[in-house]
Amino acid sequence: MRDFGGRVSAAFDHLPIRTRLALASALLTFAILCGFALVVGSLTVHRIRSDFNNEVAASADDLASLLQIRIEHGTLVVTPNIDAYAAPEHAAIRVILSSSGSIIEHTPHAPELDSSSGTIAGLERGENVAGYRVESRAKGPLSVGGYVVIQYARPLSDVQPTIARVELLLILGTLAGTGLALLAGATIARRAMQPIATLTATAAEIARTQDPSATIPQPEADDEVAELARTLQGMLQSLDDAHAETEAMLARQRRFVADASHELRTPLTSVLANLELLAESLHGDQGEAARSALRSSRRMRRLVADLLLLARS
Repeated sequence: MRDFGGRVSAAFDHLPIRTRLALASALLTFAILCGFALVVGSLTVHRIRSDFNNEVAASADDLASLLQIRIEHGTLVVTPNIDAYAAPEHAAIRVILSSSGSIIEHTPHAPELDSSSGTIAGLERGENVAGYRVESRAKGPLSVGGYVVIQYARPLSDVQPTIARVELLLILGTLAGTGLALLAGATIARRAMQPIATLTATAAEIARTQDPSATIPQPEADDEVAELARTLQGMLQSLDDAHAETEAMLARQRRFVADASHELRTPLTSVLANLELLAESLHGDQGEAARSALRSSRRMRRLVADLLLLARS
């Protein structure tokens, strides 16, 4: 795991700065949105379930207040009609005689809702039983005698689509926010790096032309990039000054060589003429010495000529 993290970090470090800035912005936004989605999602789901439970309890209270049981022609008659009452909410209703536990009335396909709330001692306390939210209420004493327990239940699946939609919206919102953060980070990074790109292009042009007198464009903002531009401009100014000083020194050297060559040329010409005369007129050792001095003077003349050529070039 540590090696994998190291490889990921190395790969991240090799990415361009613009890409790293955009990815860092997107990852930070994703982490914040995930935390926000978890908190808001938990609170929203809890509120949805709480409202659902309150609706079930209110419906159970309403049914308990409306329920009437009487005997007509030797038959127990329950009003209102519990099938019609349960239909709009997909509810399941059972009316149980508390003394014997027998079911007096129930909706079709009502599930088994036996729980601690099925007794009078467990009333007024909602429970989740067999995929239903169950609320039990007592009714009595009745005109026919005794008490009944009314079990009103709604399937928990009724609230699941709402919870699923909330979770889907939170997930989509997190992904959309992360995508927008990535785009915004890329845009901001590109604009932030534009002055650096301008400085890079200018430096490349200076390297191509070898002209230290060029001017570095200065960013409008007084930030780190502007400080870098000022530093580069100062460096170029120092290089330009050094280049100008070198050129001035070379010019002085050329002038000195030219002046010295001119100063030496005239006396050398006179010396060469005299030595040529001496070499022709003298004989023996004196003539050999004159010819040797003549050869040295001629080499000196060539050296002076080379110095003059160097000064001119």
